[in-house]
Amino acid sequence: MGKWEYIRTGSLTLLLVCGISGCTMLKDKPATEDLSLVMAGMEGSDGVSFKGAAALLVGGKTLPESALYYGGKVADHNRISLYSLLPDEAPAASAAETGPRQLKQGSADAPVYYTQMVKENGKWTLEQTSPVLEGGNPLENLNPLRHLEELEQRQKTVTEEAGSARGTRVLRIELTPEEARSQLADELEQEMQAVRPAAPDGKGSNSSGHSKALEAKMVLWEQKRAELQQRLDKADIRTVYYLKVDPKRNLPARLTWNRTLTYPGKNGAATEETYITQVDFYDYK
Repeated sequence: MGKWEYIRTGSLTLLLVCGISGCTMLKDKPATEDLSLVMAGMEGSDGVSFKGAAALLVGGKTLPESALYYGGKVADHNRISLYSLLPDEAPAASAAETGPRQLKQGSADAPVYYTQMVKENGKWTLEQTSPVLEGGNPLENLNPLRHLEELEQRQKTVTEEAGSARGTRVLRIELTPEEARSQLADELEQEMQAVRPAAPDGKGSNSSGHSKALEAKMVLWEQKRAELQQRLDKADIRTVYYLKVDPKRNLPARLTWNRTLTYPGKNGAATEETYITQVDFYDYK
């Protein structure tokens, strides 16, 4: 199984709880109104830079080869570029945090990814991307703007994290079980369609040899798709976001996201997979 197949078939849990600087302006508002206010501020910004990290845990143990550090920029409200980073380019985490920022890249010659996306008719579409490697380009699903936008659209429960320090606030957003399943199903189907075998261009593409090769690829693709669906049908899925708010401007300062997938494993024992991401926003325009 390729490195990024783990992410597509697996899922996600956040191990860190962010501290967040609160805002006096928000204190008397329900958490759902706070989220709407923060999102309105984000939509009013012309641009922002960000850096993040992602990793997969299986049975509570991190897969070193799954660790990815990435950065990017948003421009003109609807254009975003993302690119992979080396571990020492990621912002330092506090000593109290545990999570992807403390992971080390599994290989010094790890592949470099980049992608550019544009929002058209309310959807993010690829405009440019690095050559597709085995397992595909993982950056598309790490678009932080898409995740923030989904927080408004999905059915969820929004609460304030208990125990926040005085003058600080963290919004906890948990998707309903139905929405968590629907979100993951949508992502898996999108990724499967992206790697669906296509007939090669050019002369000779309709020859007997090409037809048989394409048919074999389609059989394998359908098999993998069915396996993913079966795994999804048997899994319990939980998706939780934590949003740290800039106390002065009511803008997102940090978004952490965890998705936990629990499903029957070998010999009937439950297997848990957790995908964790954390992204920091800075240099708002």
